[in-house]
Amino acid sequence: MRAHGPAVYRYAWAVADSSEQVDDLVQDTFLVLWRRRRHIALAGDSLLPWLLATCRYAAFNANRRRRRAQTVPLEAVEQFVAHSDDVGTGDDLRWVRDEIARLSERDQRLIHACVVQGRTYEDAARDLEIPAATARKRMQRIRQRLRAAQLKEES
Repeated sequence: MRAHGPAVYRYAWAVADSSEQVDDLVQDTFLVLWRRRRHIALAGDSLLPWLLATCRYAAFNANRRRRRAQTVPLEAVEQFVAHSDDVGTGDDLRWVRDEIARLSERDQRLIHACVVQGRTYEDAARDLEIPAATARKRMQRIRQRLRAAQLKEES
């Protein structure tokens, strides 16, 4: 901690989404080091590269958890758009509904479970009787398809 603490702290500032997160990232990094101290094999003489990578992964995981908790149901977005003079009407999202309607029934059910209901891929996959990895890959392809449709819509 004395040798690499300041460097890890500065790095945590670089990768954190908020200043409140920095101390937790440093603490998590050194806690992982303590827990894995007997199993860490150094590539060189310094532990610093391992600590920085661990800090980066801790930040990714923390950011992912925070973002997952910040999701907004699709109905709330549509309701906001429908009632907002600044954004326009609900017709602005019609292309999204049209693209989703073109998907297979299973993919539509997957989107409903994950996006609308906010369920995890694992839970949705269990209900659809498909592997979780398949659910993740399907959602990745659906997002790509929606991005392509968005670009088409904007041009």
